[in-house]
Order: sequence, then structure tokens, then C-alpha cells
Amino acid sequence: MRLSILDQSPIVNGTSAGNAIKQTLQLAKEANKLGYHRFWVSEHHNTKAFASASPEILLTRIASLTNNIRVGSGGVLLTHYSPLKVAEQFCMLENLFPGRIDLGIGRAGGSDAFTNRALNPNMLKDDETFNKYNELISFLEQTTTLNKRVKAVPQINSVPELWVLGTSPASAVYAGERGLPYSFGSFINDEQCIQSMQMYHQKFTPSKHLTKPYVNHAVYVICAETDDEALRISKSSELWFVKSFLRREDIPFPTNEEAKNADYSLQEEMILSVRRKGTIIGSVDEVKNKLEQLAKELVINEFTIVTITADFEDRMKSYQLLAEVFNLN
Repeated sequence: MRLSILDQSPIVNGTSAGNAIKQTLQLAKEANKLGYHRFWVSEHHNTKAFASASPEILLTRIASLTNNIRVGSGGVLLTHYSPLKVAEQFCMLENLFPGRIDLGIGRAGGSDAFTNRALNPNMLKDDETFNKYNELISFLEQTTTLNKRVKAVPQINSVPELWVLGTSPASAVYAGERGLPYSFGSFINDEQCIQSMQMYHQKFTPSKHLTKPYVNHAVYVICAETDDEALRISKSSELWFVKSFLRREDIPFPTNEEAKNADYSLQEEMILSVRRKGTIIGSVDEVKNKLEQLAKELVINEFTIVTITADFEDRMKSYQLLAEVFNLN
């Protein structure tokens, strides 16, 4: 089974964004040694919780520190940017690190309405965003009909591996109809997971990118020596979820001590219990069994693991345990 990593450079309360970036770089080097297939970084804006706002810059540094692992964006929020500019950025990256660059693209705004407007005063509707996807692909493949005099440079012999990221059937249909690999972000929202997977397979049309469907399932995982330990270190992420999404507070990730003393209302407890069903948290054997079962049920080709803990050592250990139990090396 292929395993990959999506790292969001989480900022834990009492630490700095600079420290979060250093941890991402350290984790990327370790992932390269452990045998993970790819290492993606995210795009987030105007938040105290994540330090990664420019994946195309961060992944440049990551690629220079590693040698085997694929590196890429998970993903670039194309709604904010010019397709030509994104194409040129990733053509440059492919030129610098040939055969190792992934370009994951998403339709979400990635932040609140005020921030999205600051990033792009002319936000597009969802169907218009797919037009941007088409433009980006044409620039990368040098088949654009918009203006034959405009080419994405530097021109290269290969193109970055293009991925469609999403959490809805619409993105799944787009990826399937164009024969592109599809990554479903279950760690964001898994409500439409099964429907999206079904639509992707139903609509898949072979292309020069793929001859058959390829699904990457991005899931939230915490792996530890025991179930109790995994549950303990998962509490900081739960507290952040409650404060960020239910109480609408902009905060860094809480420490383990803060999470230990947290109090929730009955409604919050109910929402957390539902959320836990979409995560995989437990001992090594428990996590392995659940991932293997999920792979069979949903016909998953590859998992992208998202892990956030208050202590960086716990995060690193979780990935090390997974690499060992799945014999990635």
C-alpha cells in the first residue's frame, strides 16, 4: 500500500510559525528516509493555526532537502490565481526537480470571506473555477487555444503530476471525465466520500495521464503504541476543532495540558462523536487494520495521512510507526 503525507505546518500554542516550518522540513526529511511516496504541503490564509500560506515556496525547500520522495501542493487554491502564473511556477519546479513534482489543485477559498476577497476581489463561481482548471492544464501541456502566442515558461519535456483535490461529487466528476488522479479530503469533510468515489469511477475516461482510475484518500490518522495513548494525544486537535469551527475562535493548536482540562457542551460532545467516525486513531495494529479495510471498501490506491498533535515528537512517532507496520522501506 502506498502511503503519503499532507503536512499543514501546525502552530501549537506558545510556539512560533518559524518553529512550525522547521518541523515541517524535519518531517519531510524523515518521510523521505521512511519510504513515504509523496509529501504535500497545504495552503491556508489568515489563521493562527497553520504556517503554510505559500506551498509553491515551501515545497521548493522541501524538494532541495530530499531526494526520493515526490513533493507537491495539497493544494494550490486556484480560485485566487492566474492559471498561467501557477503553470509557470510548477514548470519551474519541474525543471529544478524533474519527475518529483505534484500539482494538487483545489476549488475552495481556503479562508473566511474577508480574506478570500483580499486574496481575490473577483471570486469566481464553482463552475467558472473549473474553467480555470482547463486553462491551467492547457498551459502545462502547451495546448492552449486562448492565445497561441502565450506559453508557460520555462518550457520543459515533462509536466508536474496533476491532481484534482476535492470533497464533493463535482470535483470527482471533473477528475474522472478528464482522466486525472483524484484525492478526496476526508479529513476535511467525509460526508460525501462514498458518493464522490462512485462518481469518479463511473465518469472515469482513460487519458494520457491515466489508463484507469487512481484514488488518493486523505484521512486524519494518529498512531501510537496503544489505543489509550493515541486517544490522549488526539485531544488537542479535538479542542482546536471545537474552538475553531463551533465557537468561531481563531486560535493556535492547544497544548496537551489545555486539551486535558477542556470542557464541552452536550452538543459539542455529540458533534465530536460524529467527527471521530471519520478519523483513524489507535494503536499500530488498529490503524493498520482500519486503513486496509477502508482501502478494500472504497477501492483506494493510496492514502495521504494527515496527523496533527501538540507535541512534534508524537507526530513524528505516528508516521514512524505507520512506516514500520506497512514496511514502506
